[in-house]
Formats: sequence, structure tokens, C-alpha cells
Amino acid sequence: MRTLIGKPTALLALPLAAGALVASGAPASAASSATSSSSSATTATSAPVRIQVSFPYRVRAGRVVTYKVTLVNKLRTKTDEIFLAVKFPKNVTKTRIYVPHGSRYHEHCTRERTRALCVLPGLQKGKSYTFYAKAQVSGSARGNLYGYFGGAVVDTSTNTNPKELLTEFGDSIGWVKSKSTITR
Repeated sequence: MRTLIGKPTALLALPLAAGALVASGAPASAASSATSSSSSATTATSAPVRIQVSFPYRVRAGRVVTYKVTLVNKLRTKTDEIFLAVKFPKNVTKTRIYVPHGSRYHEHCTRERTRALCVLPGLQKGKSYTFYAKAQVSGSARGNLYGYFGGAVVDTSTNTNPKELLTEFGDSIGWVKSKSTITR
């Protein structure tokens, strides 16, 4: 069985200082108060695996920007393997996905200039994975930095080439989009 994750039905921005990320149903005042914060969080909620992304509102040209990506199993059973994709269409010279030190994730990832792709083992009921996506912002970058985060739950081995999965799912992935202003 192959099921997309990250297909957003409701996107919500909240400040990181607010504590836990809320998937949906928050009052409009909570979303509007996030515009003055230095960070925000975006969540996609309409899939067996929920994806949450925390990102800064402003990034500096020539520096590394870090995104916190959390995948949460919403099913009552263990999921199949999870395909995760992170991409930046422009203004980036290097993209990587890092797992926290001491974790027991056995991911299979590719690392490229503007995207990083991973195949992860299935998630137990109610459990989550947390990753850090890092992007090196080009020194000549101007305007905005857009990041896209998405994926699918797949019935494949963790040794599967993530590039093949991206080709297979293509445009059907619903991407969680982040937008940061590039400062100099």
C-alpha cells in the first residue's frame, strides 16, 4: 500500500514559543499572532502520517538554515516504510537531512544540491521521527527562500533508491511549503 503524506488540507503557522505544534482547529487569532514571531511552524494533517515543519521567518544569505521536521504516525498500527523529500527550488547550494545523535533511525538518504530524499523504517503506533533539514543559503541569494517538505508511506524496502520513489510519486505529493525572507 502506498499512501501520500504531507498533503495539506489545513496549514497553520504558530510561533515556536507556543509549545507543541497544533495540527488544525486553532483560532484565527493564533495564526495572526505568529506573524511577528521569529519562527513559525507548518503542519499537514490529512494523511496517516502527519508532517510538521518548524522554520525561521528570516534567513541570512551565505548561512546555513535549519528546519525541524517531525513525522507523526496517526494510525492505530505500525506504518510501512516512509519516503521523505525536502527540496528548495533556488537560492540553495547544499541540502542535507540529519537525524539526532543517539537515535536508532536506519535511514537511506540521498543528498543533493537543492533536495534531500530519505526512505525511513515504519513508525510504531503513536510514535514520531524528528529530523533536521539543513540548507546552505547562497551568498548571492535575494528575496525569499521557499522550502518544500512531503513524502509517502510506501510498502518497499528501506534500501529502495529514494530518487525512484520521487519519480514514481512526482506531482501527486502534497508539499508543505515554507517561506523565509532572505536578509543580507
